[in-house]
Amino acid sequence: MSDPTHNINPHYKKHPAVSYTVDQCKHGIADQNPAILSFLISKAESRIPKDHELLYKVLQDIEDTGHSRVIALSGAPGVGKSTFANSYGQYLISKGLKIAVLPVDPSSNISRGSILGDKTRMEDIVTSAQVYIKPMPSSLSVGGVAPASFLATHICRLAQFDYIFLETVGVGQSEYEARHLADLFLLLLQPGGGDDLQGIKRGIMEMADILLINKADGELESSARNSLDAYKQSLRLMLPNTYGWKPKSGLYSSVSDKYNADLSSYIESYYDYMSSDDRLISLRERQNLHYFDTHYKEILIQQLLQSNNLRAAITDLRNDIQDQKIYPYIALQKLKALALS
Repeated sequence: MSDPTHNINPHYKKHPAVSYTVDQCKHGIADQNPAILSFLISKAESRIPKDHELLYKVLQDIEDTGHSRVIALSGAPGVGKSTFANSYGQYLISKGLKIAVLPVDPSSNISRGSILGDKTRMEDIVTSAQVYIKPMPSSLSVGGVAPASFLATHICRLAQFDYIFLETVGVGQSEYEARHLADLFLLLLQPGGGDDLQGIKRGIMEMADILLINKADGELESSARNSLDAYKQSLRLMLPNTYGWKPKSGLYSSVSDKYNADLSSYIESYYDYMSSDDRLISLRERQNLHYFDTHYKEILIQQLLQSNNLRAAITDLRNDIQDQKIYPYIALQKLKALALS
């Protein structure tokens, strides 16, 4: 039997992982150094305490100026999110702007791995010095984004990219987490008829700040216009968002640049509206609180599980449930009483 500790390739030599000091990381953020940004995001994805100690030292003294515009890209698989990012990214680059793209790829339930192939659909911008692209595995999390998406977005904010695009896994009722990461939620839709309209959850449409019918070119352009009319009718029945913004809708084509100016006008209108009366500041404050409220519970749970008594009790209760000696609800109440004692 072969030795499992040996690599399949006997000539393979593992190179030591590249590491950076705290000062190098801080300078790398300021310089938008892609290697250092990826290094820091990998630490955000890590579960190793030492990695988060490094992140803490790097991030604690850097101020977010609020310069970056963060846009969540959502839509059903196959709608063309990565192709859209490639196309509109080219347009922004032509205006002298710098962008970051954080696409999230679904992880396998079996291997826990991701293909991370979104870069292949951004071939026109992937080599640009004005663009930083960091695909991230979803790690089977619900919400359409990766567990480290908030930190990855924050790191890119600190690097002061002009635009940060957070591309979600797909579209569904579990995708609300993306709304807590971005300033603007952009929903891409396929050209189609009534069936397409029925396939989109109302809650997702209510979250959208801008709604675009993608692939509005060639033989699909007429269908896209018909879909746009149908969606506009539907949007009239929906209330404005928390801040009073009524979503805008339009067409987009990744093979033609004739809709880029329209989209930019929608985005400018949104940021002009949200920047007045401190609406954008309020939105970002709420997002920060959402992140804290979500994750402080994880820290408290981890601390509780350090108790030997609680761990033993959990093991005993799980065994009793498996042996049908106790109902799960009763077991939970017993555990609650023990935790509070």
